Amino acid sequence: MSSSRLFYIDNLRIFLIGLVVLLHFNITYGAPGDWYYNESEAGMPEIILQAMFNITNQAYFMGLFFFISAYFTAASLKRKTTGRFLNDRLIRLGIPLVVFYFVLNPLTNFIHYYFIKHQAVTFVGFLSNPRAWGFGPLWFVETLLIFTLIYLPFSKLKWKIKMNFPGTGKLVLAAFLVGLSQYIIRLWLPVGWSMPVTNLQFPFFVQYIVMLVFGVIAYNNNWLEAISFKRAKRWFIFAQVMIWLVLPVMLYIGGKEQGIEAFVGGGTWQSFAWAIWEQLVGVAMIIGLLGLTKKYFNKQGVVAQQLSGSAYGVFIFHAPIIVALSAVFVGWQNINQLFKFVVLAPLALLVCFALAWLIRQVPGVKRVV
Repeated sequence: MSSSRLFYIDNLRIFLIGLVVLLHFNITYGAPGDWYYNESEAGMPEIILQAMFNITNQAYFMGLFFFISAYFTAASLKRKTTGRFLNDRLIRLGIPLVVFYFVLNPLTNFIHYYFIKHQAVTFVGFLSNPRAWGFGPLWFVETLLIFTLIYLPFSKLKWKIKMNFPGTGKLVLAAFLVGLSQYIIRLWLPVGWSMPVTNLQFPFFVQYIVMLVFGVIAYNNNWLEAISFKRAKRWFIFAQVMIWLVLPVMLYIGGKEQGIEAFVGGGTWQSFAWAIWEQLVGVAMIIGLLGLTKKYFNKQGVVAQQLSGSAYGVFIFHAPIIVALSAVFVGWQNINQLFKFVVLAPLALLVCFALAWLIRQVPGVKRVV
């Protein structure tokens, strides 16, 4: 395995973090989903486009996050002693979790209730109210910490799983089995359900667990090198067909009578179709993006280096930032909400990355974010 820095992975992280911000901002302005502040619910035909954006990204971007994280967790454990590795993980994951749970989550709720709902509340009141505490979007960091603690003893075993990069048939079968598993889970726990206190989203968790395991296997078997440009291009084209042709038809036919709710769970054919579609697109986009970015984006200039360094900070701080931005523009009530999202999205990304960069300039912060 090459020891050189994988710049395309750094660039891919920037892209994925940007999608996290945009997905939550999209929910604010009409897309289906749960967020701290939902200003509107989109009507037709806007909701089709906004739902497509979130559904497509949800199909792969968190799975790819987990894959990359597990890959570099395995790499980090190989370089470091167990004590140093665990100490670094507790700092890198544990401190943001504590800060978000007790400070940033209350701050986000306070911004919503005070500046948007204009309720007579205080920030100190939110800080002292356990109902205002929570992990919010940092359920991802919480999951990584749990995975790290579980994986640590297994990493000391002498044996490693030897596995060549799977062929097309095996990948399609794996996608179908993961989709079927998530469909079964959604019979009882529909999309949108999250575990109280932890905010863990079990309706999506089969994919996340599989991608964590595959990330470790990928490191031990050099899978990233096995993803050729030709292979990646084929999978990426397949993903575009599934996104731009199959998904709109599926949403139109399946949602014209029952709406989007028919897809989120229960024993409906819509729920089954989405669960399978989701995993096929997830596999295709993950392989496609890894191969395409390796060919076209495997270098970084000064700006990209700063964006890459600030990406984790964006993930940690974006919730209060974009809710505050929504509060600033809450008066724009008479314009189309999809248009509002499109206009404000670049500003949201700019502000999130700029503030994350500024926060990292505080002495000692870079060790954490």
